[in-house]
Amino acid sequence: MDEASNNRLELRIEDASEGRRHLRLLVDGRDLLDTGFTDGHLGPDPRSLLGPYSVLVPGPEPREVRLHLSGCGEKCCGALYVTVRQEGGVVVWDGWRNPYIKDLDLPAYRFDAGQYLGEIDRAGTGVPDWPARGVGRLLQAQLVRRPELLAAWECELDEVWTWPGGPDRIDLTFYHPAVPVGRGTSPHLQFLAELTVPAGDPVALAAELVDRLTSADPRAWARVCGGSAEYAEQLGYPWPEDL
Repeated sequence: MDEASNNRLELRIEDASEGRRHLRLLVDGRDLLDTGFTDGHLGPDPRSLLGPYSVLVPGPEPREVRLHLSGCGEKCCGALYVTVRQEGGVVVWDGWRNPYIKDLDLPAYRFDAGQYLGEIDRAGTGVPDWPARGVGRLLQAQLVRRPELLAAWECELDEVWTWPGGPDRIDLTFYHPAVPVGRGTSPHLQFLAELTVPAGDPVALAAELVDRLTSADPRAWARVCGGSAEYAEQLGYPWPEDL
């Protein structure tokens, strides 16, 4: 083991209420959500981070990964982000941030790449997956890392959804002009982009979807799914009759 990599990652899947499961992220036995997140939150769904094409596996470039999101949204109760990168035989977690916690104080962690990747494989064994899941994780990671792509169209990423019943479908929501903060009253609309994932390499497919979403104004083809009729009128969009 590299002498500079003196931290150890443990990924522990535990049962939660109503048959759900959640993932605990432990470094040297310390639960990261205890200090990097607000109190009282369970960990993320294991399927959001584990399985084929896990976003925790470092890529050729540093990747910002959202480890967890509060149930009411990151601008309400927060979200925990970390940048994952590899330096030779060492995987580094640093660049921590949580929009809800000012001056977040978490150190850089350095893991032996063998132990780190082995733990991701071990924990991900048996975690159910489907074609759109891996693509969705990679798509979300790229848009989180490069918010300027959607910001060019005065939009901000909200969430990426996949589910077993729609194995080739990704639902992506975004806001215009930005994700509302708390109970703010600034005009805003939520849009839904429904994406079909064909067969192919997940990395290439995620890159193609990023291009589709950001090379032209996504508001031109995504549909309004949230906000209000008043906000839609103020921002110049028709309000759907079924909302």
